Amino acid sequence: MNPSPLAKRLDGVSESATLKLNALVQQMKAQGVDVVNFTAGEPDFNVPEAGKQAVIDAVHANRSKYTPAPGLPELRELIAAKTNAQQPEATKSAPWKAADVIVTNGGKQAIYNAMQALLNPNDEVVIPGPYWLSYPEMAKLAGAKPVIVTASAAQDFKISPEQLDRALSTGRVKLLLFNSPSNPTGAMYSRAEFEKLGRVLNENKYAADTWILSDEIYDRIILGETPFTSFLGACPALRSRTITVNGMSKAAAMTGWRVGWSVGPQSVTQGMSTIQGQSTSGINALAQWASIAVLKLPEAEFASQVSSFRRRRDLVLELLTRSGRIEMMPPEGAFYAFVGVGKCLRPGEDSVGFAERLLTEAKVAVVPCSPFGAPEYVRLSFATDEKTLREGCERILKYVT
Repeated sequence: MNPSPLAKRLDGVSESATLKLNALVQQMKAQGVDVVNFTAGEPDFNVPEAGKQAVIDAVHANRSKYTPAPGLPELRELIAAKTNAQQPEATKSAPWKAADVIVTNGGKQAIYNAMQALLNPNDEVVIPGPYWLSYPEMAKLAGAKPVIVTASAAQDFKISPEQLDRALSTGRVKLLLFNSPSNPTGAMYSRAEFEKLGRVLNENKYAADTWILSDEIYDRIILGETPFTSFLGACPALRSRTITVNGMSKAAAMTGWRVGWSVGPQSVTQGMSTIQGQSTSGINALAQWASIAVLKLPEAEFASQVSSFRRRRDLVLELLTRSGRIEMMPPEGAFYAFVGVGKCLRPGEDSVGFAERLLTEAKVAVVPCSPFGAPEYVRLSFATDEKTLREGCERILKYVT
C-alpha cells in the first residue's frame, strides 16, 4: 500500500463539521426535500445599502486593483478607531493605529495567522470549552497542542479563574483563546469576570509569555442585559500580549464578503503580515470598500437586526422549553440556541447520531456539538425568519416527545 501523500501536519485534523453538514442540507434541498435548516452561522439580513453602493462606486472608479497585503489604509484606520472605542483604558496613552491592523479573509484567517505566527511545535493552546470547532484544528495545523478547559452549564459555560490558573501552571501555554459572545453557547463574559481572569494571567508565574487571542466577532449581537466587554476593555494591562479579532460577517451580515481583521502589537502583527503576504496577500478590494462604508454607519443602523435576534431567541426558548427532555440556557449574545439533548440520546449515541436522526426522520438540520466539545448538545441557529423557526422547533418538539 502506498503511503499517504499528505503532510504529517494534517494528521488528526478534521474537516469543518458545520460546513460539511450545511453542504448536505443544501444537497437535500436541491433534491426537493423539505428541510428546515438551522445549521448556518449566517444572518439572513441584507448587507446595508451603503455597502452595496460603495461597491458600485468602486467598480465605476476602477478601484479594484490589488490592495496592500494588510488592507486598505482607510479601512485599517476605521478598524483601529472602532477597537480604541471598545478598549478605552488600554488605548488611552497609545491608541491602536492602522499599522497595528491586518485585514483578513474573514475572522478565521486572522486566527489562523496568529497561530501560525506565535506557535511552535508542542506549545499548548488553552481553549475554553465548549468552543468553536475550528480553534483546536488550527492549533494542530501549527504543530501545537490544544488544551480544552471545559466549563459546565452550572458555570454558564464560562471558565473560572481557578480553572485557568491550573491550565497555565504547566508552563507550556503559549496562547489562550476567548470567544465572547460565544459560538456555540451564546455565553458572554462580563467585565468583572474578565477582570478576574486577567488577574490570573498577570499573577501566575508561568503565564508571563502567554498570549491572549480574543475573538469578538459577535460584539454587536447582544441579547441580554449585560453590555459587551472587549477583553482589553477589562484587562488593559495585558495589551502588549493580546490580539483582538473581529470582522464584518456577523455584525453586518456580510458573510460572503469575507472581511475580518486582527488588531495587536507590532511584535506579532509584523509576523502575521508576513504570513498573509506569502499566502493570500490582500483581500478582495471591493469588499474592503464596502466595509469602509458600513463601518462609518451609526450603531442605530443595526438596532432593528439586534431586536429581531432577541425576538427570535425568545420564540425558540418559548417553544423548545415545552419539552421536558430538552435543556436550554438563554444565550446572552450571538444567534445560537445551545440545546441540551442528553435525555434524547439513545444508548451509546452522542449528538452526532441525534442530529443525523433528526435530519433524516424529522427533516430538521441542527449542528451536533460533539466537535465543539459538547457531546450532549446541538446548536440551533436562529438567524432565520420566525415562521421557519416556529416550523422547525415544532418538528423538534414532535420528534422528541
